[in-house]
Amino acid sequence: MKSLEFKYPIMVFAKCGCTNQVPVTEMLLEEKGPDNYDLHYSLTCPVCNGQIEKSLSITEEAADFTSLFNVFKTIPALKDELSIIKFDMIKGKVKDGSLALYGKYSHLRFWDNVVQSDIIKIPYTIK
Repeated sequence: MKSLEFKYPIMVFAKCGCTNQVPVTEMLLEEKGPDNYDLHYSLTCPVCNGQIEKSLSITEEAADFTSLFNVFKTIPALKDELSIIKFDMIKGKVKDGSLALYGKYSHLRFWDNVVQSDIIKIPYTIK
């Protein structure tokens, strides 16, 4: 079985019932068919020792994962600062035969003080 790995500049966290966020660096990826993927992950919360186990079925219909994950994007800023943007929405679907994860976020641009909203792909690698 293949695995899906998240790397910089994206940080993915699973939400635990104790309100802690547990980092998700990889998920197992199972291809059920050309238009159907399953993602599996199993984590242990370091705060409450609770098990977080989920299997997500992804098809051509967009599935909303906002209640399961917090996703952040790290953006280098001017000088020695760093900006971290939290995605407002996380979704996944099968598009053109491959898995597409994406999120919507809004952030204040530093240079002109305008709030910008974007929908971007969540990058991952398959190993």
